[in-house]
Amino acid sequence: MPGLLLTVLLISLLAKETYVATSLDDENFFKSCSPSRCSKHGPEVRFPFRLATQPPPCGAPGMQLSCSGQDTILYHQVLGSCKVTTIFYKDLVINISPPVDSSLDCPLQRLISANLSTGVYKPQKLDVASLVGCSRDPIPIDLYGIVGPVTCLINKAIKFWYLVNPDAYMSVLPLDCMVVSKDITIPYTSQIDYSDFFIIPKKVEHTATFEYRASRSISLGETAFCWYSSNITSVCQQCEKKGQRCGFNSQRDRAFCKSLSSIICSCICSSFIDVSHNALPLTEVKV
Repeated sequence: MPGLLLTVLLISLLAKETYVATSLDDENFFKSCSPSRCSKHGPEVRFPFRLATQPPPCGAPGMQLSCSGQDTILYHQVLGSCKVTTIFYKDLVINISPPVDSSLDCPLQRLISANLSTGVYKPQKLDVASLVGCSRDPIPIDLYGIVGPVTCLINKAIKFWYLVNPDAYMSVLPLDCMVVSKDITIPYTSQIDYSDFFIIPKKVEHTATFEYRASRSISLGETAFCWYSSNITSVCQQCEKKGQRCGFNSQRDRAFCKSLSSIICSCICSSFIDVSHNALPLTEVKV
């Protein structure tokens, strides 16, 4: 009987030590992997992303970013080194602009002529435009949801190209116009709540309008990608939607949530402990 009690006591102590070690790992993650920026107004980089200057465990595989001057850079396997303009952590979407290619005079061409999906990133399909071509007559520029013409696209059979909002009335287009593609990804915005936008009208900033975002796709090739990393993506999205931060515990091999207040408190307490450890005892303080 005493042997059984001793065994139970040892198991309880081991379980407690394991729990404490795991908790410390959770705490240490946010100390070692604090959010960063490449510039004051640049996007905040936090898990599942990390900067190249941070340890590999601070980010998910394939989600490393870097700084080039004031710019935040994502290396995309197809597009190359792209400038990150915005990161929407709640929606798992990142907006990027491809590098300027002197051999290609049409930034939009790169978005419609290649498969841009990778193991981590796929073009997001919530904010898209239709590519419309007209063989004879141009479309009146005062029509809602129509941006163009895109003069850099060249096709013998099509004279005028436009990006058109899928919600626009296609019946107003000239008879010689046709939809060539329905899923051209444009920069994403979270300022529009698609669930109730048509029920309760909301004021949308100029930078969130379809016309502004479509024009950036035409002039800069700016586009948007969703990201996915198994065992991480769904957990992190839930964290962000609850106003919490996402981290990763390598011992348990899974992501976890932590409230902002506890992270701030932990950092303050840690700084206080470090200061107190380095302080001289009262008997050694010289006046």
